[in-house]
Amino acid sequence: MPTTTHRRIGRLARATAALATATAVLATATATPAQAATPTQTAIPTQAAASARAAAQARGTTPARVHVATIMVAASSTQPFRITYGASITEGTVTFYNRSLDISGYVKAVSASRTVEFIGYNGDLSCYFDETRTASAGTTRTFGFGETCDVAGGFAAVDVYFPV
Repeated sequence: MPTTTHRRIGRLARATAALATATAVLATATATPAQAATPTQTAIPTQAAASARAAAQARGTTPARVHVATIMVAASSTQPFRITYGASITEGTVTFYNRSLDISGYVKAVSASRTVEFIGYNGDLSCYFDETRTASAGTTRTFGFGETCDVAGGFAAVDVYFPV
């Protein structure tokens, strides 16, 4: 298997573990399915996923990530993101649709080449993608791409980060 395939399988396994933790915490936090989730409850999966990532990173099983933004489906279907890493920056939007999403924006590298990574997934990880965009030192690269998740509800979240 190519190295890229191994890397993606590893990320999928780590995402599955983080999602399982987040789902357990969310199930504990919500009283009944009929109740609407409060802002605190909707933040719980992100916090649990971040804790799971931090634990995995401490064990040395996941690459370090800096300035992570997790964009989750909300009432508004277009969600902005902006992440800085030193003088470098990535900025853009994630637009969620019923069974797909579009990501657009740019990555600006100042003193060194910078790569931004996007990992998207749904609740049971039956849909998953891992995309990167790289700008060479002193350049700005725009990006725009779409992904499809042909299951009800589509994608649940997208992680955007600069891998270290």
